[in-house]
Amino acid sequence: MLNNVDFSRWHVDIDKYLNPLIPRPPWRWLPRPISHFLGYRGDKPPKNLGNLVIVFWTLIGVFCGVLVVAEVTMHVPSFQNHHAPIIVASFGAAAVLEFSAIDSPFAQPRSAVLSQVIASTIGIGIGRLFALSPHAESLPQVGGALACAITTAVMVLTKTIHPPAGATALLAVTEGYEIGWFLILIMFLGSIMMQAVALVINNIQRRFPVYWWTPEPLSRPEVVVEDIESTRERKQESLAPSASDDDTQATPPMHIILERGRVTVPDNLWITAEEMEFLEQISLRIR
Repeated sequence: MLNNVDFSRWHVDIDKYLNPLIPRPPWRWLPRPISHFLGYRGDKPPKNLGNLVIVFWTLIGVFCGVLVVAEVTMHVPSFQNHHAPIIVASFGAAAVLEFSAIDSPFAQPRSAVLSQVIASTIGIGIGRLFALSPHAESLPQVGGALACAITTAVMVLTKTIHPPAGATALLAVTEGYEIGWFLILIMFLGSIMMQAVALVINNIQRRFPVYWWTPEPLSRPEVVVEDIESTRERKQESLAPSASDDDTQATPPMHIILERGRVTVPDNLWITAEEMEFLEQISLRIR
């Protein structure tokens, strides 16, 4: 019976609805020293680095990232009033991603920040629901497993997968009752601080982030949609000989050819790396 079901149609793409509402990052309009540390490189391709260089900046980045989050937590009175730990353990796992696997989709800002907010919200919510039961203290493993599972499902649907957030959901159920809903603010601010450190350290010799919201192009070029017949008529008119053809030879038009996984650009037409990336994304959609 299941063989007759087309599971490929069971698909939800949240970006289909969100991306048209998200503006393209304005980094290209900012001064280059500022846009550089926001991950913008323009037409310059990233330089290849040896693993020893990557290890060095990973060491510096993880140390600074964890230290900044811990120091702020220790010196903010409201954090201490809500019994916040020196640092939430999942930030250690997040630091590994943010400074060593900076090209991973799991390390990009959308996943790194939103996932922690989602995890802490779901974790605290489930923890409070379980606390309504008189047997809640004997079932922490059930609440923790449920929070982690639901958090993972929501991250997949929202394209915010970030493995350390699973640990945050567990913590929220098993150890976050005293912190309560304040854990959401702790995780949000901690994630922002970790991202701020990553923008500085990771952009000294590398590039971070690869993208802020999605790898898909957010810009929507203006496209004139024509039906097939009108397109053919216009093409025939352009190919028809004219009186001026006897005197001067018309300049042949330039064409950009898009095929499945292939983009052909005329030699005398210059395009930016961002434009080429956009064309490549379009070519991959051709069936």
